[in-house]
Amino acid sequence: MFKATEKIVALRLTDHLEDNNFLETFQSAYKKGHSTETALTRINDDLLRAIDDNACVNLVLLDLSAAFDTVDHQILLTRIKCRYGVKGNALAWMHSYLSNRPQ
Repeated sequence: MFKATEKIVALRLTDHLEDNNFLETFQSAYKKGHSTETALTRINDDLLRAIDDNACVNLVLLDLSAAFDTVDHQILLTRIKCRYGVKGNALAWMHSYLSNRPQ
């Protein structure tokens, strides 16, 4: 039951973000038609173009696989409300979902 609910919420939230142009241009995660592969292809292309132009290339790689575990849930909820316009029952559900969950 919970997995189905989570999937529905994720789809509705993604649609809301897309419909209101809240997604970053170069974001790959949670974006239709984009994936880790498209992100890596973009980075590879940018690096090759810079090298072809004899430009200096620096690349910093971060492992963000556990990044969500470091996010303060109250800050996240405030951002979801104020920046992305999620309110009412949707925001209440997210608050309930995140309440009493360990980070």
